[in-house]
Amino acid sequence: FLSWGEALGAGQASLLASNYVFYFIIAVFSAGLAAVMCKLFAPYAAGSGIPEIKTILGGIVIRRFLSGWTLAVKSLGLVLSVGSGLNLGKEGPFVHVSACIASLVSGLFEKYRANEGRKRELLSAAAAAGVSVAFGAPVGGVLFSLEEVSSYFPHRVMWRSFFCAIVASITLQRLNPLDTGKLVMFEVTYHQSWKWFEVFPFLMLGCIGGLVGALFIRLNVRWCRFRRDSKLKEYPVWEVLFVAAVTALINFWVVLLSGSSTELLAALFSECRSSDDKVYNLLCREDNASGILLGLFLAGCIKFILAVFTFGMRIPAGLFIPSLSVGACIGRLVGLAMRLLQSYYGDTGIFAACSSTTQCITPGVYAIVGAAAVLGGVTRMTVSLVVIIFELTGGLEYVLPTMLAAIMAKWIGDAFSPDGIYDEHIRINGYPYLDNKAEFSFDESAGDVMTTGELDVLPVHGHTVRSLDEFLGKSAHSGFPVLTSESEGLLVGYISRDVLRSALDRARGNPQVDDNTRCYFAMDLSFPKAKVREAHQHLHPSVLWVLGY
Repeated sequence: FLSWGEALGAGQASLLASNYVFYFIIAVFSAGLAAVMCKLFAPYAAGSGIPEIKTILGGIVIRRFLSGWTLAVKSLGLVLSVGSGLNLGKEGPFVHVSACIASLVSGLFEKYRANEGRKRELLSAAAAAGVSVAFGAPVGGVLFSLEEVSSYFPHRVMWRSFFCAIVASITLQRLNPLDTGKLVMFEVTYHQSWKWFEVFPFLMLGCIGGLVGALFIRLNVRWCRFRRDSKLKEYPVWEVLFVAAVTALINFWVVLLSGSSTELLAALFSECRSSDDKVYNLLCREDNASGILLGLFLAGCIKFILAVFTFGMRIPAGLFIPSLSVGACIGRLVGLAMRLLQSYYGDTGIFAACSSTTQCITPGVYAIVGAAAVLGGVTRMTVSLVVIIFELTGGLEYVLPTMLAAIMAKWIGDAFSPDGIYDEHIRINGYPYLDNKAEFSFDESAGDVMTTGELDVLPVHGHTVRSLDEFLGKSAHSGFPVLTSESEGLLVGYISRDVLRSALDRARGNPQVDDNTRCYFAMDLSFPKAKVREAHQHLHPSVLWVLGY
């Protein structure tokens, strides 16, 4: 490939400037186009989609969120937003894309189309498939759907989700989008295993990850609330353009940030080796340890700050890769500091176990543990996080350090804020989500919270258009129980005030209907209209079925 400056024949003096101009223009244009598409065609395509998926699986209906139009805009917008270089990931949106596909497919089958419970089971399996495709982690995808997304996860959904995730992974490996022939995205093959004296720095990374996650949640929530309550919400495209411009201004000149986030993670997780990649070479220059430490610290801080302002904008954007990147920078920094300490003090004291090896401490292991810690601090995942990291790297030997960091990050994060980032965004958006893990205690009985007074009810029979009009004029309630009769008092249904008023207004538009036309309440109006017309032919014109309850 040629850079833009080389393709245009720019001289050596203007080559860097030419490349930067095209980089800036393409980045801002791609991000802006994604924002415009979301604003004009599918507002629900913005964001990661996981908070809304959790809400839907909790029993709430969000119309148009899983529509075909949302799927199209989300897919194309995700390509543009990731390609713009913004500090975001594609993994969360993949869950939304999978759920949209599942919703469209469910409409083809009667048993799913007519049963919301079965449809939600299908969405749980789709969430597992989305994570499986995003990370190449079928087992982690199933556990993610169980731990983080689904409110109801029976045994049959477990194996169906597992089958769905397996098919997704097989398809991913067959298509081979990374051109590696492998399912593992960041395969690691370290020559040294970790030592027991490293447990303390692993635990410390877990604490740091919990603190960073809690700080990120607090800052991002405050910024999103400011956006929601200020005039900034009226200019979502301009906000995206501004953040994209700032990101492009910074990333091009910082070596660690000049490539994609996945390239950065691959470099941070790797062992030092000979390579033509400038990021690899920068991280492995042992003669410039202080410069590497400073570069990792600045890269982590920049990634963190950009993620605070990027997550929640009106474009398709996930949070997994930015969180992993921040944690990997912190972990690599701690690992390099440990190696410098071991070099300074030699194989004595706690470093006595290093006497039998030449390279005792591997900074890449610390990068993996740090990545898991920060992602756990942000999302509060535990079991699914460990499995995803294992499948992401193929490092089975490093599961125990990852487990220690994940559980420590959750403990520390919960001490500062009880909920993860997705639950916080559910509250920001005002979705009526009832967390099945939340505990509630009530001292009141039903009689304590109910109001006393005369209850307005409607018998099934004995009404006219005039009597129902007078009834609505006297009653201030928003809905009415429907009884077999006032004397019997058997409840058979409920009708809202708006629906009853709408039915009466439609009836008065019929020239055959007057004030004395009799009205009845029917339990089921789903039978064919031909049956209704046939029944009307055998009734007196003064008889009217109002509607169902």
